[in-house]
Amino acid sequence: MCEAVLDMDLPDEAMRLLNDRSATVTLATTALDGTVSLVRIRGVKAPEANIITLAQLEGAQIDQELMRHMETSSLVSILCVSTSGEREIAYQVICSVIEFQTAGPLYEKFLDELRARTVDLKGVWVLEPADVLDRSFSLEPKLERRSKQRGAARPRCRNGDNAPD
Repeated sequence: MCEAVLDMDLPDEAMRLLNDRSATVTLATTALDGTVSLVRIRGVKAPEANIITLAQLEGAQIDQELMRHMETSSLVSILCVSTSGEREIAYQVICSVIEFQTAGPLYEKFLDELRARTVDLKGVWVLEPADVLDRSFSLEPKLERRSKQRGAARPRCRNGDNAPD
């Protein structure tokens, strides 16, 4: 079981993704029996570089798991992904679950945003980033420079001869 570590600030790009409603955000938690739960979440915000808030999720099991993570100081993970052209930007944010709020500034800020979408908010989970991993990749072909390095493989023609330089 992972234990919580000191919090850290999110990189700007990870913060932007967490606040982007078009990004796909997945929360990973662990049940008491060790089963990993993955759930796509829509109500996520990063109001500050060292705070992530989640609207209370519909599934009671996820709420129970978040509560257990908070009580045991074990970590959860959030994967946020956005695709732009042939490049996928993705960050995994490993977090400590700090508290569940039903009042206060973070709750009020989230409530104001969700009221505009006529969504009822029961509470807000407050998380602190402990680590951030860049999981981005590009589908664009990488340009490989072919050079005559020692030991470098040279393409062969069908007849077995070396390809011309």
